Amino acid sequence: MVIKRDKIVALVSTLLVAVFVPVMAVAQDVRLGKEWQNDDRHGVCVDFRVNSTIIDRNYRDNSTVLERIDSLFNSIEADSLIEIVSVEFCGSASPEGSSVVNSRLSRARMISLEKMVRDHMDIPEDIVVYNDRYIAWDHLINLVENDETMPYRERVLEILRTEYPVAKDWQGLDIDGRIPELQKLANGGVWYEMNRRYFVKMRNAWFIMVTARKKLPEPEPVIVPEPEPEPEVVEPEPEPVVEPTPEPEPMPVEEPRQPLMNVKINALEAAALIANIGVEFRITPRLSFDVIGHYSPYNYFNRARKARVFAIEPEVRYWWGESLVKGHFVGLHVPVAGFNVQLNDKYRYQDPNRALWGVGVSYGYAMPLGKSNWGVEFTIGVGYMNIKYDVYEGVYNGKLLRTETLNYFGPTRLGIDFSYRIDLKKKSKNAKTLEE
Repeated sequence: MVIKRDKIVALVSTLLVAVFVPVMAVAQDVRLGKEWQNDDRHGVCVDFRVNSTIIDRNYRDNSTVLERIDSLFNSIEADSLIEIVSVEFCGSASPEGSSVVNSRLSRARMISLEKMVRDHMDIPEDIVVYNDRYIAWDHLINLVENDETMPYRERVLEILRTEYPVAKDWQGLDIDGRIPELQKLANGGVWYEMNRRYFVKMRNAWFIMVTARKKLPEPEPVIVPEPEPEPEVVEPEPEPVVEPTPEPEPMPVEEPRQPLMNVKINALEAAALIANIGVEFRITPRLSFDVIGHYSPYNYFNRARKARVFAIEPEVRYWWGESLVKGHFVGLHVPVAGFNVQLNDKYRYQDPNRALWGVGVSYGYAMPLGKSNWGVEFTIGVGYMNIKYDVYEGVYNGKLLRTETLNYFGPTRLGIDFSYRIDLKKKSKNAKTLEE
């Protein structure tokens, strides 16, 4: 008879629980003594943004954490029969980064939560336990098991429950072997869907506290004398039954919105009287597609001064932060332009029905302006452009003098862009407690 590996693991886990749970319970009874009873678990959780170890009180349900910690501490202080038995701090990260980065993030998040809790509570060192497991795979398995709409759900669960050798990411850093297996499914579509559904729920830190209550002394027996016969009394009319007021339905909580696109304008070009507008679409949490158009139909003061330009500049970007919102990025752009330029009385330069074209790389940084959807972006790029142009006399309807070609290497992009982000609104859901 062949026993499957999953059944062996389940059997061993059951035996370990059967052996160690009674031992832990006995150890607690010995430490506390027979006068203590009934241990209770209390927990709070804070969520973190991508690659962040700072507790943002405006993110998800973090605003209620401090209130819950203060309420818990006040209730323990007010009850002399309660003692704190143990405290555990846990940290975790979502699995899309390397093992080294995820381990650092989970530990730093755990330490951030510990500092915040210790600022509000006095906790003895000898009862504190730390757990920076860095990726809560069991939590991810539970999320997938409870989501029947997840594509390739059975295959995903099979990979999550299997141990794979350590693998390497595109930078050569160690990652859990389950990650590349998941990224292969549907050409990365399943990994993107898991990121969208679950990873935001795995970037967190937990504070778990166990308390015990002291037993009250047994009351002494009371001898009750035989009752004397009571006179007959008239039973009063029964009081009317008041129906309990039903509890109100929980208020819907709006899920965080996902960035969809940015609409932007380059302030430097606008200051030079070059009309421009751009849009940037989010492809994945790390990739975006940006395109900006430039149009300048003007003569400056007279016909001998003009800078007429029509250009578009598509660009693909890779982000190290949150695409369209905040962080550093690099891009690959392809400028294409038509022009008719005259800056003096001698010559006028015009493209001969063949647009200027080129290719370049850029670097930039974006950040939000306060808590609104407005943001600012700083960009600089260099690259190559092939320019073919006709040279005319610098008079009205001047004759064609010659045709020249220029291979240009140098700056190809410079901008200070102000943008407005349009978010993809998610469906609201009922409010949940932090323990869920």
